[in-house]
This record gives sequence, C-alpha cells and structure tokens, in this order.
Amino acid sequence: MDLPAEPQIRWILRRTAALLEQGAEPVRGLVLPTASYFPDTFDGSPRAVAALLARVQAHAGLSDLEAELNVVTPEGEVASSGCSSGGCGPGGKIEARLDRVGRRSDGSYVVAVGTGEVGNPMVLTTALARSVACMFMTEAGAYDDMPPEDRERATDLAGVLLGFGVLLANGSHVVVKGCGGSKVHSATRMTVEEAGLSLAIFCGLFGVEPRAAAKHLDPGPREGFDLGTTWAESNATLVRRLRTDARSIARDEFVLGEARGWLSRVLGIGKSKRAATADETISALERSMRSAAPKKQIDPERSKKLAELRALVDESLDTR
Repeated sequence: MDLPAEPQIRWILRRTAALLEQGAEPVRGLVLPTASYFPDTFDGSPRAVAALLARVQAHAGLSDLEAELNVVTPEGEVASSGCSSGGCGPGGKIEARLDRVGRRSDGSYVVAVGTGEVGNPMVLTTALARSVACMFMTEAGAYDDMPPEDRERATDLAGVLLGFGVLLANGSHVVVKGCGGSKVHSATRMTVEEAGLSLAIFCGLFGVEPRAAAKHLDPGPREGFDLGTTWAESNATLVRRLRTDARSIARDEFVLGEARGWLSRVLGIGKSKRAATADETISALERSMRSAAPKKQIDPERSKKLAELRALVDESLDTR
C-alpha cells in the first residue's frame, strides 16, 4: 500500500480547506465505534436503524434537521414508513451513493438504506455517516459549483471532518467472507489510502492522538492511516495552514513535502514512524561527530564533511 498520488493529495488538501471554511468541523471530536458513542441497543429493526441515524446526526451537530429513515428490500419494497423523495433504490448491496438521500420541499430529509446494509454494522454506519455528511453539504451549499465527479469523494471527506473518519476508513475496506473466499468491498468513494490520509490530516488539525484512531481500525485501513500519519507529521506546517491560511491552500498555493526526507533515507537517520526534519538530521550528525571526535578539537575532515552536508541541505531547501 502506498500514499495517494500527488494529484489526489493536493485535491484532499484543497477540498479540506474549502470545507473548513464552510464549517465542517467535529462537534463530538473523533467518533469511535464504541458503546460510549453508540449506546443504543441495535436489533436490526427499522426503528433501531432510525435511532442510529439520529445518533449520527447528533454527533455531527445536525439533530435539528428532520430526517426520515427507510429500509428498502432487494425487491425495492420499503420496510418502514413511506418515502416520497424518489431516492430509495434497491437494497442488498454495498454501495456508496448520494442518491440515497432525498430532500423534501419543506427542508426535511429522507434517507434510504438497503436490508443488506443493515446486516453489516460497518457498512451501515458508513452509509449513515455519508448520509449525514450529505445533509451537511446540502445545508452548507457545499455542492454549489462543485464538479459532479467530485461530489461523492467530497462527501466522504466532509464525513471525516465531521468526526466520522474511523467509521469511513473502515468502511472503505470491507472484507466480506464467502464460499469463494474473501473479497474486499468499499462503502465509500474514497480509496482506503485516501481515507487513511484524510483521517491523519484530521488528527493533525484537531489535536487527536493518532493512537486513539489507530486502535479502532481494521488491518487494511490501519496501514493506510499509518502511511497518512507519517505524511501528515512530516508536513505538519502545511496541515496547520489548513486552519490559519485556508484560502491559499484552496487556491493550491503550497508545496508538498516528502513523507520522509531524502537525506534521512540516505544516511539511515530518523527511521522512526515520524520522519526526521532537516534540522533534526543535522543535529543528529553533530551529536555523532561530537561523540566521535576529541573533546578539545573537532577532526578537520569531519568538520569539512559537516559543512558540505549543511550546504547540500540548504541548497535542497532553496529549490523547493
């Protein structure tokens, strides 16, 4: 597994900056799949699914929005109250579709989920988190002037910023076991790598300890998140600019740093999960030279080598 390609990283940063400007921030912090956040008894009934939707709305700070929940059978039959939006599609599949959310003329919403989704807790919570993110996007006018091809992924990203990153990251890589073996499905439009990076950026933005998220992630999403965390910590200044200078980020006025500096890779320094910065690398070299050289006088050859390395680093930084 690798980080998303640079165009995808830049898209995530630009869209994150725009969504922050539109108010996409967590109300309850990082929402975790635990009884503390989801204490309601769940028996798979339409009433229980509706209660779960209400809980997700509350975590997003959107309890004031009226929403009706419809559970739809594979044959297209509604298993709960009627849906007047026309947005109820057939159930039974793992899908990432915005058309599951309909908005009535009075401003209320209708959310449709399939019976097959109700049977998988991970898929169901992902579908509901995306639905609530869609409500936020609609209320904020975030879909206005947005290219249609960006809307699904932007909804996933909004869900991450609202606090549902762990739920969505797990939903991006759902392992389903069957007679023919295991298959991986996705209930999001973001890839598992994109979801992991977005969650890592969220943690950096809102001061969430990465370990708090990582311990609730399945192996695939955890790998994507670990890669994203390394990148986010290596680009901490850029991540902070999402809050302090969002408009320039939205205009694509930024330079991406590597997840781990090239000098650290060559010299074998800073092999921890967090990449060593240029200053940390030079400091490590200085400590090494002080311990190896006589206390009263630094070896001229080592001193010359250090000066050359400093010049090389400065030249590299000047070219960025």
